[in-house]
Amino acid sequence: MSRKINVLLVDDSRTVLAQLERILEEVDDLAIVGMARDGASAIRMASEAKPDLVLLDIVMPGLDGLSALRTIKSMHPWIEVAMVSSVSGDAQKAEEAFRLGACQVLGKPFDTDVIESLVENVRVAIANRPEPEEADGEDA
Repeated sequence: MSRKINVLLVDDSRTVLAQLERILEEVDDLAIVGMARDGASAIRMASEAKPDLVLLDIVMPGLDGLSALRTIKSMHPWIEVAMVSSVSGDAQKAEEAFRLGACQVLGKPFDTDVIESLVENVRVAIANRPEPEEADGEDA
C-alpha cells in the first residue's frame, strides 16, 4: 500500500470544489487536506497542510491562481500544482502556468480519467524524490 496523496483544492466556485471532491473521493490512498476559495488562502493552506498536490483555479477574484502558483512553488518547490481553467483556448495562461512550475492544466468540465492519471503521476513523482527535510531538532 502506498502512502496517501494529500490534496488541497482551490477554486472560487463552491460547485467546482464539490465536483472535485466527488471525483477525488473515489481515488484510493488520497486525502483532501483542505479547500480554499482564493489565492491568499491557498498560499496559507499550502504552508500549513503541506499537500503533495494542489488543484488551483487560474481565474479567481483577488489574488489569482497564477500569482498563487508563483508563491507556492517558490516557498514549497516539491508541491505539485495542477491548474484548473474554464477558459478554453487560453494558451497564454497555460504557457505561463507551465513556466511557473505547474505540472498540468486541467479543463472544466472535469474528465475523471485525466484527474486519476494526474494523481498517479504525482504518486510516481513522490516515490522518486526524497522527502523534504523537517527542521524538528530530533536528528541529534
